[in-house]
Amino acid sequence: MFRGDHPELGRTMGRAQALARELGHPRTGGEHLLLALTDLVGHADALREAVRAAPGDGAGAAADRETLAVLGVDPGDLLGVVDRPPAREPLLPLGARRARERCARTEPPLGLDAQAAYAASLRLALARREREHRREHLALTLVTLDPGVAWLLATARVNRAAVLADLVTRFPPPRRNPLLRAERRLGHGARRRDLVRRYERTTGREVVSGSAVPGLILG
Repeated sequence: MFRGDHPELGRTMGRAQALARELGHPRTGGEHLLLALTDLVGHADALREAVRAAPGDGAGAAADRETLAVLGVDPGDLLGVVDRPPAREPLLPLGARRARERCARTEPPLGLDAQAAYAASLRLALARREREHRREHLALTLVTLDPGVAWLLATARVNRAAVLADLVTRFPPPRRNPLLRAERRLGHGARRRDLVRRYERTTGREVVSGSAVPGLILG
């Protein structure tokens, strides 16, 4: 039976907000979540310096600017809506919705990228048929999907593929019995598409490597 969020995950979310506050940032983004997970992903000093270098509107916005610059587009005011809610409220799991409401009562609030990462990591835990939603699911989601985290790792000169490979090796899906493994394979394509689609709909950004999600689910 699924037991919901592990207590350590809630403490990690709180730690990310505290880090954003300590750094004087007005929002808590995916970069702060990753910084709160450096005991899992490593490279604490390099990542902290990269987070300090991120603009006030977040690492995701920095990644957007780089992408637009490559395309020869002047970002202008296009990036001023980084945390404006989408026209239709995203359908989030109950836990994600409660976390967002809880964090909305404190400063700095969770950005849409952080909200989407939390929700996607919960869906990842459910798709893997885990018993709890844990910190490693958030780390796997951030490194796999989040463009801002990809920018952060590149800025810190950290090999994203190596970090992801290490996380996948250390935190594989549960292998409790053949029936569980067979059930997990059924519909995994639809679960992957749903996870990626909801992330992109919430953030308005394309994921970095959605093709890696099946490997996170199936091992």
